[in-house]
This record gives sequence, C-alpha cells and structure tokens, in this order.
Amino acid sequence: MVDHFNLISDPWIPCVSADGKSVELSLRELFAQATELRGITGDIPQQVMPILRIALAVLYEAYADRRGTCEEMSDLWMEVWEGDGFDMARIDAYLSRYEDRFDLLDASKPFFQTPDLQYTAKDLDPLDVLIADVPKAERALFTMRSGDGIDAVSFAEAARWLAFIQAYDTAGIKSPVVGNTQVTNNKVYAPKGAVGTGWLGAIGGIFVEGDNLFQTLVLNWVLYDPSSGDDDDVLLGRPGDEAPWRKDEAPTPDMVIQGRFHGVVDALTLQSRRVRLIADEERTRIIGCVVCYGNIVHAYDNNGDEQMTAWYLSPNQAKKLGRSAGSEPLMPRTYDPSRNLWRGLAPILQASEERHRELRPGVIAWLGEMQHYAGWHSDDHLFGCVTLHAQGMAYGTQSSVFDASIDDSLRIASVMFRDDYDGVKVLLDVIDRTDKAIRALADFVRNLHTAAGQCTASQAARYDVIESAYAQMDAMFRDRIARFDKSQDAERYGKQWRDDVHRALLTMAQRYLDQSPAQAFGAHMPDGRNGKGGIMTSGRALLELRGALNATLGIIATPETTSENNKTEGDDNDQ
Repeated sequence: MVDHFNLISDPWIPCVSADGKSVELSLRELFAQATELRGITGDIPQQVMPILRIALAVLYEAYADRRGTCEEMSDLWMEVWEGDGFDMARIDAYLSRYEDRFDLLDASKPFFQTPDLQYTAKDLDPLDVLIADVPKAERALFTMRSGDGIDAVSFAEAARWLAFIQAYDTAGIKSPVVGNTQVTNNKVYAPKGAVGTGWLGAIGGIFVEGDNLFQTLVLNWVLYDPSSGDDDDVLLGRPGDEAPWRKDEAPTPDMVIQGRFHGVVDALTLQSRRVRLIADEERTRIIGCVVCYGNIVHAYDNNGDEQMTAWYLSPNQAKKLGRSAGSEPLMPRTYDPSRNLWRGLAPILQASEERHRELRPGVIAWLGEMQHYAGWHSDDHLFGCVTLHAQGMAYGTQSSVFDASIDDSLRIASVMFRDDYDGVKVLLDVIDRTDKAIRALADFVRNLHTAAGQCTASQAARYDVIESAYAQMDAMFRDRIARFDKSQDAERYGKQWRDDVHRALLTMAQRYLDQSPAQAFGAHMPDGRNGKGGIMTSGRALLELRGALNATLGIIATPETTSENNKTEGDDNDQ
C-alpha cells in the first residue's frame, strides 16, 4: 500500500536527456538537471505545455521576493539567463516549504484536486474521462492503446493526465457533484459567456524552446508586461497571485466564475476543474476519477496575465459587452489544426503600432524587450536561433469532444522577435504573397478542368490543390525561416525566397498540365461567364497563371538581372 506520491520527490515527468535518453524525473530533479535535459515529453505531446507551466509557476513563486521595478526585473532575468543553471538553494527552499501540497494522494489537500469530491448519483467515472487517448470513440485522440479502455494507471501517469485535464478538458454536460449549486435537471452545463473547456483549450498555446530545458524555462519567464513597461505591471510576485498549492483552504466542490486571472501564476495553474483521483483498495494504482467544472474565466482581456498566446481585437465581443468602437476586447487566437505553424506567423511576430495594444504573445514581446534592454546591437544575437512550439486542442460539437490536436514547432532566429527588425516584414510578406500565389495555382487547375469540359470543379478539389501546394512548400519554408537572420540582406533574401516559390509553383503547374486529359488541349466556355472572357484553353490557363505569379511574386531573377543589381549596389556603395 502506498500512502503518498509526492510530485516534488517522486519521478513523474518524462524528459529527454542531452544524449537522447528517456528519463522520468521528479519536480526537484527537473530543476536540478535542467541544463542537461533537452526538454519535457509526455504520453501525448499536449501534456508538455501543462507540465511546463507548472514548472514555470514554481519558478515565478520561488523568485517572488525579488519583485521590484521593471528595470530590476530585467536585471534579474539577465542574471538568471547568464547563469549556469537555477539557484537550487532558492528552488529547494521553496519546494520544501510547500512539499506536503504536492502529494497526489493527500487526504486533505491532494495536488490539483478537491478532497472528498463525489458524484451525487454514481461512484466514479472510468479513466477514459481523464485520459485523452483511451480508445473511446468520441474522445480517443490518435490513441496508441488497444482494447475498449483501461482499468488502471500508475500514479505518475495519473499526475500527467491530471495536469492535462485541468488545461484541456472538454466542455459539455457534466455529472453533478455533492455541493454543486448550479445543477439543472440533474446536469451541470457549461458556463455561458465564459470558457467551458480547460483554459489552454481556449487559446493558441505557444512557447519558446532553447538549447536545453533551463533555457526553455527562462525564455518563457516573462517578468513584466512588455506592452506597458510600467512598474505597476510587474508580473513577478504580484500580491494575491498564488498557485493553488499555496492556498490554505482546499477548493469547494462548486463551480466558481472568477472572470479574470489574479496574475500570471493563476493563469499558469488555473483549476478549471474539480477533480478527485481514485486509487484501488491497495492504493497502488489510479482506477477512476470524479470530474466537474471548477474555476472559470472569461476569454477576453486576459492578455496582461496569459503570456503564451496571440490576441486579436473582437468587434463581435465588444457588441456583446456593450463596448464602443476603439475599446474592443482582446480575445485569444486559436489554431487551425489543418495549417502549419509558419502559415500563421503574422499574429505571432507582427508588432502592434500601438504599444499598449500588443497582440503578439507575451513571451515573444518579452524576448524582443530583453534584446533591447541588453543593449544588443543589430549584428548580435542574444538567444541565437530558438524553437517556436505551438500546442493545443481543437474541439467538436459544442466543445464537448476532442476533434484534433495541434503540435508543431519551427526553428527561427530570435532577432525576429524584435519590433525594429526589417526582416520580420519581409518574412511575413513572403508568406502572404505565397498564399495568394497558391490560390492562383488553384485557379489554374480549375481553368484546366474548364478547358477539359469539366466546368463543375468542387470547392473540395480546390482545397486539395491548395493544401497539396502548401505541403510541398513546407520543407522549403522551414529551412528558409531557420536561416533568415541578421547575417542576411533581408530584401535580397526575400527576393530569392519568392523566386524559389515561383519556380516551385511553375513546376507544380507543369505536373497538373501533364496529367490533364487529352481534351484539355481543346477549348471550352467557362460556366457562368455567359460568353464573357472568351473560351478557356490550357494555353490560356497557363498564360493567366504566369501573369498572376509575376504580379504576386515578381519576375524570377535571371543571372543577368542579378549581376546588374549587384553592380548597381556596388556603385551606390562607392559613392
């Protein structure tokens, strides 16, 4: 029989070591060995961000006594970043102070749970309520498990799924628990006008990865709101902002609409669910759970506390809140699981013209701020090349089921986080032009169908052409983005990149042309044009495509034009 499973001292966090080996560590070991670890892993990728955020909350709290001015926070951040690892005396002291609060099996204050939580009409739920990849038709997510379900899991695995469910649980109808006051017809419904899923399910989660876990934790450790720069907006040690394990009272069973976060630590550790893990009689495994709604926040205007998502101004939400134009609330951006991360870089990298309305993720704005603060010149790189890592969940009917998952990463030069680097505009311009050019390719394929007498090409067929083109561009864009830094002439690099895209699309077009049926070389009148625009032939389709690509991407540079441009630039430099 096991009486305790403590997340500070017992191993539960899967990690990859510097030599590529898989290890399982306790929270204390995670901090002590952070410089020797590549990163955190999990049973599914979406466990990584919730566990990382728990570790970040510990880091914020361990240094809370260092709260000061924005300048002092910048000094503190640089001090930690330039160290050889964490101050383990400080980390150990904090973890020891709250060690009893990290016990998964504690009777009075179990970690991330509500003690004595019980349903009103049943004993417990099976583990498929807790675990996303149990093969249950409406919840299974890329499962590697076999069979109809799972009877028990280890305490370590249960801890990981506990972090996951607090972050990503589905919305929908829940079974009432004893003490819940918001019950209708023996059901508990998702809160109206607020986030019904776990908080991370409502945002487009993104974090920055360094060369090791130490760097990753520090890179995401935002100490003040960079869009403000006001000492009142220091995030570290904010009064009233505390992790759930610091609270003297255990949470009540009832749902609480708290609206806003109390600070960055609250955002990192929000208890969106009331949960109790249930062990077997021998207390050696977890066999079930009780789950209901917990602390609920609104999605809007939490940008001051939530640092790991991009935002957008929402006129629709402004109408619901009765706000006037110019005071639109900020809503978190979420991901389209069908799109690669690089296709959606604009809201992540594009700085707002109004500093106080920063729409980029806080972690991105913060790292740009730190490069400015350090006095780094334009030719220097404070962090070099880092990895952007996007994670999240997409939901189906009324957010009551998992529909898809998001896990994508991208190497990128940290200089792209600066708001004064011209390369950002060039990078985003290439992505935007590529989108227009790929749609021109889809028009070309439609015109080929028309020339063949197939005038009813479906939207699905157009979508397939677009997605196929993006898939073929993926490796090129990842490579180009990773190599785009201050050593490159931004305009020239962008031009070469557009030319590569141009050539690739012409190659794709030629393949579509080669695969066309013989009659495609005939001529047909497009449906719906009533004779306007003339007949369509494959030759005309190709001519229109070339014109569209030239207009969107520019004419492909030839050796002669490149040589002439270099000569002109050389003449200018001599003057």
